[in-house]
Amino acid sequence: MHRDSRRDRRTRGSDRRESPSPPAPRRSTDPLVLFLVLGVGVFALDLWPAGGGKESHVIEVTADEVERLHARWTAQWGRPPTGPELESLIAEAVDEEILYREAQRLGLDREDAIVRRRLAQKLTFILEDAGGPAPADEVERYYAQHAERYRRPRRTTFDHVFLSADHRSDPAGDAAALLREVATADGGDFARRGGWKGLGDPFMLPRSFAERTDDEIARLFGTGFEAEVSTLPAGGWRGPIESTYGMHLVRVRRRTASRTPRLGELRGRVVADLQDERRRERGRAAYRTLRDGYDVRLPTADRAASAQDGGR
Repeated sequence: MHRDSRRDRRTRGSDRRESPSPPAPRRSTDPLVLFLVLGVGVFALDLWPAGGGKESHVIEVTADEVERLHARWTAQWGRPPTGPELESLIAEAVDEEILYREAQRLGLDREDAIVRRRLAQKLTFILEDAGGPAPADEVERYYAQHAERYRRPRRTTFDHVFLSADHRSDPAGDAAALLREVATADGGDFARRGGWKGLGDPFMLPRSFAERTDDEIARLFGTGFEAEVSTLPAGGWRGPIESTYGMHLVRVRRRTASRTPRLGELRGRVVADLQDERRRERGRAAYRTLRDGYDVRLPTADRAASAQDGGR
């Protein structure tokens, strides 16, 4: 009885030993995968700060930084952030700082043209912004030296009637006949027929233009049209005048002569222009100082030529 029991236990133990064990997880033996894993590990160890870099892993969020986040939210949304919203802003700022530091640690900023350009631009702004407001006498001198820049151009207000060269065999002759009709038209009958707005052919642009400069008229109708219109006196219809579209009858209603305004009329614009010029000059002077501290070595003509040939 006991022997049978022992035999049964041995049989069951033998069965357990002979049952297949679950397969062990397979490890990738792909040489490319192993190479990438080892490469990343070596790269990370090479870039990791000496001594563990404990100081570089401390992120301190100051009260001033929290206040800046609070003010930025308020300016954008027109109300202060709630408690959870402010906590979210702080968490996002911490995430950004961590990613920024890690990107720097990995050297991601070193060969990035956009980052380089942005840093150079930011330093340029810093170099340019170091200056106070311009004194009044300097503003006056600047305006006197650049008065022509602020001259207000001549402006013309006019009406026109268009006669299409595409739909008429003799648009110039039709314009001359129409001019006689306008000059001799009975006031009441002319008005009943729609007046001058009922004359001529359809046109893509308006029939009346207000306060247009000579340059604007030339861009709309061509330089030849502008040159003739600029000589017309105010009042009465004149023509025919040719444009890039066809023939026109033109009536100048008002013309404002070109003039140089007084400084008081546009002092704000002059001050802004002067400040911009001073800012650019400060930037150029500061850069020249920085440039003098560098020894720039350019390739010789032979080496530059060979480099160009190699790129072809």
